[in-house]
Amino acid sequence: MKKTKFSNLFKKLKKTKPALRILFLISSITYLVSNIFLTRGLTLLQDVENLLRIFIIITIFLYYIFYLIGGLVFLITKKSKVLAFLIVVTFVFCGINFFAYYHINKTYNILDNTSKEKVIYTTNLIKLKEFNEEIKTVGIISNEKDVEGYILPQEYMVQHNTKYKLVTYDLDTDLLNALYDKEVDAIFITANYAVKFDEEERFQNITEDTIVVATYSKKLDNQDTVVSTGKEVTEPFTVLLLGVDSHYDGLANNAAFNGDSIMLITFNPKTLSATIFSIPRDTYVPIACNNNKSYKINSAAGYGTKCVIDTIQNLVDIPIDYYVKINFKGVVALVDALGGIDVDTEKPDFNKNGRHTCDGMICEQNSNRDWGDGITVYIPVGEGTHLNGEQALAYSRNRHQWAISDFKRIEHQQAVVTAIANKAKNIRDISTFYKVLNAITNNIDTNMDTKQMLNFYNVGKTALLNNNLGENEFINIQRTALAGYDLSVYNGRAIAYTYQYYEDSLNEIIKAMKENLEITKPELIKEFNFSVNTEYTVPVIGKVFSSVKRNETLPDFEGKTIQYVESWASERNITINKSYEEDSSCTNNTIIEQDIHNGTLVTNISSLNVTVCKNIPKIDEPKVTNKEEEQNNEPNIEPTPTPTPNEEPKPEPNTEPETGEESGEENNNE
Repeated sequence: MKKTKFSNLFKKLKKTKPALRILFLISSITYLVSNIFLTRGLTLLQDVENLLRIFIIITIFLYYIFYLIGGLVFLITKKSKVLAFLIVVTFVFCGINFFAYYHINKTYNILDNTSKEKVIYTTNLIKLKEFNEEIKTVGIISNEKDVEGYILPQEYMVQHNTKYKLVTYDLDTDLLNALYDKEVDAIFITANYAVKFDEEERFQNITEDTIVVATYSKKLDNQDTVVSTGKEVTEPFTVLLLGVDSHYDGLANNAAFNGDSIMLITFNPKTLSATIFSIPRDTYVPIACNNNKSYKINSAAGYGTKCVIDTIQNLVDIPIDYYVKINFKGVVALVDALGGIDVDTEKPDFNKNGRHTCDGMICEQNSNRDWGDGITVYIPVGEGTHLNGEQALAYSRNRHQWAISDFKRIEHQQAVVTAIANKAKNIRDISTFYKVLNAITNNIDTNMDTKQMLNFYNVGKTALLNNNLGENEFINIQRTALAGYDLSVYNGRAIAYTYQYYEDSLNEIIKAMKENLEITKPELIKEFNFSVNTEYTVPVIGKVFSSVKRNETLPDFEGKTIQYVESWASERNITINKSYEEDSSCTNNTIIEQDIHNGTLVTNISSLNVTVCKNIPKIDEPKVTNKEEEQNNEPNIEPTPTPTPNEEPKPEPNTEPETGEESGEENNNE
């Protein structure tokens, strides 16, 4: 019976129009394939619109079943026009499915390639331009795991059969100091050394001072990755933003970051609030991977991302869930992709940036760090200034036109980050979306996996749907400022500028971050005062003036009296150990030498050894008469024999001192 039914069905199908029958078959297969592709794409979007994704998958397969049954019915009943319409609609659905899959897959692959698994590392052999002799002694990094400072230099020397006398140093700054001090003839250092160190006072002309002798590159697994905590971004989390300033566009090449831009961000997706803690690069803190020896925080970057993360975690006592390294040059592409951003640009304190006059505006080098006509970037001053990519980067970099330099740069960077976040919510077309996505992913490296990045869709959706902050802002951003003071500290090789922070300022910032992360509960404000005559300004957390006692450094006591030194030391509970040295050229009871270098933090000193002058009066030699001088100057002859008693003594020459001008001159000399 069944066989008869199927036989009748096939007979009826054979009587239908061949062209219509073939189109129906092709459309059915094509639609099934498009459904499979779209389903695969939708499954990649984990935790993104789960109900909607399930609804779409069910709908497209229900339509497929309807199309198969309905198409057969219309085909057999010879309702050609209805079937033709269904075929056209089905082909349209096929196009929509393939289009959706293409963009879903493209977006996923872009995000999946954000983490740079392979990186091109480059080391340079450099020397001072003034050095024209044969290179014999070369400095390298002591850490055998350092790719550009140790591994690649060793490979280069083997490949080129060069036999240098190697001297090892702990840090790149130690390498450069050794080169400048002419302890070595040349050094191996990261190819990005000029950008990385030209902010240091001694190396500000490093490009003009040095010359590259050789370059060696190799593509390797990324050596500078840190595993994330895996925390869901739908819960309060932290992310560390690290600025990478390089000549490269993108992060396919290793762009060793100098740690000049460090931002610790906390974000609470439930309250849509964030805190931005910009840490000044010269902040004096214990460096985690250098036996907690205190130095500028940006020096931690020389040891890698993990060292920076560990150092900051120790400083704030908050776990860092994720990090994002951003190439500053990519800011140009990102801002231009957004169509520019609007920032309230501040009037600078100075009309010059180095040797360059700014014509009443803000001016800075372009993204290639060049000055010149048509190259220098000029930025107007005022509220709501529209900045393109080059201007946004220049505003983020500029610090020399403000009296408080680095702190103004931090404020400007926070303003640019905020403006970018606010502008991103206005993306409406797919073209702009991909421009922004490519600009971001090409210029960042992160330890977030693709699933965690996709979850930002839900965060962004929540932010847009619950936007109660006005047209220009959809996230409540709390800015911070770490208050402190300047202090020059001896770092083992030289006295360097540092920024000493106030503990209470840091504690206020930590408190705000922990509250935003829901680690601690915020204190209830019971009183609030305001005046209609006073303009309200958003408070900056941590920006306080403190009465806390400041750190001080050890003075140079040379030439000071031992009584003064003992009094100074007694007030600070420092033991003075004295030794005396006899010297007729110094002032009695003054310090000749101290065993601890001046500039060392007093808090690190418990005792001080000093050498004290014990002056020995100079003994005057007996006066010598002119006659004696003459005798001393006479040639060596036999002495006159002593006369016998029978002999008359010979008359002695006159020994009276001469008078006149010569006598007067001698007296004056005495």
